[in-house]
Amino acid sequence: MAKKNIKKQAGTTSPFAAWLNQHKNSIRFSSQRLWLSPLSTWITLAVIALALALPTGLYILLKNLETVASDEREIPTISLFLKHSVTEQQAIDRAELFSEMPEISSAQVITKDEAVEKFNNIRGFSETLKTLGENPLPHVIIVTPELTLLGNLEMDMDTFAKNLKKYPEVDDVQIDLEWVERLRAIIHIAERITLVIAILLGITVLLVVGNTIRLNIVGRKDEIEITQLIGATNRYIRRPFLYEGLWYGFFGGIFSLVIVHFSLLFLVAPVQKLAHLYESEFVISGVGVLIVAKILLASSLLGLVGAWIAVGRHLRRNSHKIV
Repeated sequence: MAKKNIKKQAGTTSPFAAWLNQHKNSIRFSSQRLWLSPLSTWITLAVIALALALPTGLYILLKNLETVASDEREIPTISLFLKHSVTEQQAIDRAELFSEMPEISSAQVITKDEAVEKFNNIRGFSETLKTLGENPLPHVIIVTPELTLLGNLEMDMDTFAKNLKKYPEVDDVQIDLEWVERLRAIIHIAERITLVIAILLGITVLLVVGNTIRLNIVGRKDEIEITQLIGATNRYIRRPFLYEGLWYGFFGGIFSLVIVHFSLLFLVAPVQKLAHLYESEFVISGVGVLIVAKILLASSLLGLVGAWIAVGRHLRRNSHKIV
């Protein structure tokens, strides 16, 4: 009766269940072998983590810079330098009229006395201003346009600034937008550099994982040959090594994120100080869930591909031994 039950259970085992069981065994076997040589494993993971940490850190920093360049609180503003004949009260009246315009979000007056006070707080400028005698600075109105009423930012800002210059009190106009365009150009170049670095270090990860798997294959060469002689398929032989490469990539990606996280914590204090000096509310953002998912997916795929290349090369070289 027991024999019949055994035969019945064996007969009812589906191909999918057998396939799933093989993968479970490969996952368990590969994860156990990963720590048979802990020193070698830690060295490999350290190399992978360092190789992935650099492009990951650069990517996060670029994302933070992009928020600065696209932050509407930081841009755009237009500085209206009034004529020297314009009094402080006239400047205030004109600013109030500007603020009532639908195209303008706010208009702030910086009087010549306030401007001199700010310059006096800057080292080197106070002595220069003293030599000039009377205050040479004009009253300034800082205008912030209503962005919802502007379409193409660059073109409309330029046109809007020209219209403001037509007012009789206005002597000169300056659009405080050039630094943003320069920052965007720098970010664009940095993105290209980061892409090149990511590709080169991605190849490094492939080589590291491939070489590690190759050494593991050499260490199990006799075992692989025996399993081939008794009928093991290439897929069966390849599977545990692929999972091993996947583990290397996955854990290496985790360690790289840890490195990046603590590196960003190291930058928080100086970045906040710099933002405070520029009267900005910018706060550096860390590693988000989406970035974590991207890095772990990329690192796992790199480990998987590296292992596939190493195992495939061995199997092709020894294909004449496969039964």
